[in-house]
Amino acid sequence: MQYKILGRTGLRVSIIGLGTMVHAGHFGPMKDEESLAAIDAALELGVNFIDTSDAYGAGYSETLLGNALKGRRDKVILATKGGNVMVGPNKGKRIFAPEYIDDVLHGSLKRLQTDWIDLYQLHNPDVEVIERGEVWEVLEKRKKEGKIRHYGVSINTMAEGIAAAKGRRAETIQVEYSLLQQEPAEEIFPLAQAANVGIIARLPLKRGILTGKLTQADEQRFQGEDVRARSFKGEAFAKELAKAEKLRFLVHGPVKTLGQAALAFCVAHPAASIAIPGARNAQQMRENAAAGDVTLPPEDLAKVAELWRSGFAA
Repeated sequence: MQYKILGRTGLRVSIIGLGTMVHAGHFGPMKDEESLAAIDAALELGVNFIDTSDAYGAGYSETLLGNALKGRRDKVILATKGGNVMVGPNKGKRIFAPEYIDDVLHGSLKRLQTDWIDLYQLHNPDVEVIERGEVWEVLEKRKKEGKIRHYGVSINTMAEGIAAAKGRRAETIQVEYSLLQQEPAEEIFPLAQAANVGIIARLPLKRGILTGKLTQADEQRFQGEDVRARSFKGEAFAKELAKAEKLRFLVHGPVKTLGQAALAFCVAHPAASIAIPGARNAQQMRENAAAGDVTLPPEDLAKVAELWRSGFAA
């Protein structure tokens, strides 16, 4: 496993981390024993960064992690998020009022059974929230108290990422970045590098598309609370699968799977410190962690950039 420094946080993170949205059932039903096995495997393989949110299963993922990390909290750089309301009359809204964030931050500490959170992130704030600054004051206060060590944002749009990098309050930016979504490298990464803001690549496998394992028939499994039921259907799903097929040239030499190539691509950029794919079980975690020892050759990276700029028409 290779490691990088996460921007000005100074945290030394494994270039492959673990995202835990899957453990809350957002990608189909899960068994706790499989989730716990994935976490165990991560630690055994040198993965030291685990990302979660109070929105994942309305706190379920945090509770699971809190139980899983008993007696070994010091082995993990633990990141969580707040701002997405999952219960009560405001369910479905995003709230970043200082008093609300302060309240849910303390709720996360309790569920995670920890005295400190290494990285606390605002969960998809808009540009106004990022620029206004009120919520940053409460985060800075909790940082001085030692309840959080660092803080940043998880964003949805390029404008939000640009605002975060320019604002220089966020120490990290978590952004969707993958072989299929390369915009951040052009619009956000240069600004982040200039401000020494750490980059965390989320959805590096594009909800499974870039594992190279999915087929059109798999969309029948995307039902109920599975987030793919809303976006991975019909023609849209077929188009993404077709793009992934054009990327199979990356699988050669030490690169054994498209998934490994996809993860290695994310951390090949000097601005990106870590990719955080999910892992349903220990086997998936082992497959993901193997990418921590893979490097894509420059000619492959150049071809990938050309494909993306052409809309995968090349």
